[in-house]
Amino acid sequence: MKQVSRPWTEEQDAELRRRLDARQQAAEIARALGRTVDAVRGRAQVLRLTLTARYRPWMESPNRGRKG
Repeated sequence: MKQVSRPWTEEQDAELRRRLDARQQAAEIARALGRTVDAVRGRAQVLRLTLTARYRPWMESPNRGRKG
């Protein structure tokens, strides 16, 4: 049986953006919003947002690419 998805509200989109800016993991965001991890990843893609790289912490450094 196919599960019907709930539409995202503007408030949820704003919360998703806020949590991604705070560098939270997709699983943590999903729990807070009552969504699946796949739903969070999919919505982030639709909104052209970047998720935190869970297994690549070197990709998350604010000084990435800078020397010294």
